[in-house]
Amino acid sequence: MEKEELLMKKNVELLKALADETRLRILKLVEEGEKCQCEIIPFIGKSQSTISQHLQTLVSSGILEYRREGQRSFYKLKDDRIKKILELTSRISRDMLLEISKLAKTIES
Repeated sequence: MEKEELLMKKNVELLKALADETRLRILKLVEEGEKCQCEIIPFIGKSQSTISQHLQTLVSSGILEYRREGQRSFYKLKDDRIKKILELTSRISRDMLLEISKLAKTIES
């Protein structure tokens, strides 16, 4: 497989991992610093098994890394550039929503 093809596949994997509301909420929490799974579950408000599946997706895609300490698992961003991706997507989304709002006001006038 060519380098370019491998890179494209990795990009798709990364973007798919980010394309989920629950995973984005997890990342929003974890971007503040390392968090125990026991802290993530109440913040997200979903079952332990659901959170575990989402965390596994984020780990396997290379977005998060984890360590075990006794019975607890702690998660943190594997690469701080993920914060920039999250910030950029938030800005783009806000701009898109503003544009839609402006368009709606223009149509109503």
